[in-house]
Amino acid sequence: MSVDRTLRHVKAIITGAKYLFSGPRMTIMYPDEIEDLPDGYRGMIEYDWNTCIKCSLCAMICPADAIKMYISKEESEKEKKTVKRPGINYARCIFCGFCVDICPTNSLKFSKIHDIAYYTYDEHVLPPEKFAEGIKPMYKGRKVRAILDERRGIKYEPVD
Repeated sequence: MSVDRTLRHVKAIITGAKYLFSGPRMTIMYPDEIEDLPDGYRGMIEYDWNTCIKCSLCAMICPADAIKMYISKEESEKEKKTVKRPGINYARCIFCGFCVDICPTNSLKFSKIHDIAYYTYDEHVLPPEKFAEGIKPMYKGRKVRAILDERRGIKYEPVD
């Protein structure tokens, strides 16, 4: 039994060594190179303040309670009624897309940005004003696309 396990370990080490010393690496040099992501990629959610009709459907459908409706004081005073707008807590968001799918005016959309870092937990919570500012990429690297190589497997080439 232990001989079989030892042989499997040796085989795994040989496989790793083979890929270590043969040909180009299959990984990209992030953040100098950034993979070009496909349409429909579920990155950070973007909010369009101007097209939102404040229906609250996004907050009602969110299974993780990541979207919360905040009272907009300026709009409430102006319209003489309580007006609420969505904010998001990225620490809770599971990127399921229910909010994007249910939004009747497409005010919520997925971006292709996924690599935002926050220093504190409180920075994950974006009230409507901050949510509407949008997501800015942290890194600007050369875009690369994954392609299949018959001999090597996945390799990356620059996007034009």
